[in-house]
Amino acid sequence: MQNVLLVVHIFACIALVVVVLLQRSEGGALGIGGGGGGMMSGRGAAGALVRSTMIFGGIFLATSLALTTIANRSADNRTDVEIQLEQEEGAVPLSPIDALDPTAPLLDDPLDAPTTETPTAPTEPSAPLAAAPQ
Repeated sequence: MQNVLLVVHIFACIALVVVVLLQRSEGGALGIGGGGGGMMSGRGAAGALVRSTMIFGGIFLATSLALTTIANRSADNRTDVEIQLEQEEGAVPLSPIDALDPTAPLLDDPLDAPTTETPTAPTEPSAPLAAAPQ
């Protein structure tokens, strides 16, 4: 599908360039399209070239949008940081935090989370206290 759209897009680009170059400009540029008494009058040729420019421009726009959509659907556009964050989030399941709870941690780091345990003082000192000088 993408290859077919790409071929149509390239042909539309080439046709659009040719049709635009065939049009007579006010400055004279190439002006190939409106000269001499041919089958079409100057006004008829100009109308057909303008109409075909609009058609090829529409085809170009539609194929550009379709190709962009197809490319974005099949590609992983995440940055390395986003991929790493998703891997870290998958490793540690996070519990939902109540935003209105004043004791809730500000960061999602589980090491910073408040603990329910209260530290207890040792009942016996591990080393004897030195006597204070008198």
